Amino acid sequence: MRDGLSTLSSARAAAVADLLASLEVVLVSCQIVPDADRESAWDVDAHRITGEVARHLATARARLSPSFNPSAP
Repeated sequence: MRDGLSTLSSARAAAVADLLASLEVVLVSCQIVPDADRESAWDVDAHRITGEVARHLATARARLSPSFNPSAP
C-alpha cells in the first residue's frame, strides 16, 4: 500500500512541477510587456493563460490514479 501512495505522491509532484514550469514561461512572457501595455496585452493573452492552466490541470488529473480523491487532505 505504501508503494501505491508513493507512486501517487510522485505523480502529483510531477504534475505540479509541469504546471509550475509552464506558468513560469507564461509569467516571463507577461513580465516583459511594458507597463503601459500590460492591461491590453494581458487581456489579449487571458485566453491563452487560462487555457494553459486548464490544459495542465486536465493532464494532471489524467496522470493521477483513478482512486484520486481531490477532497482528501
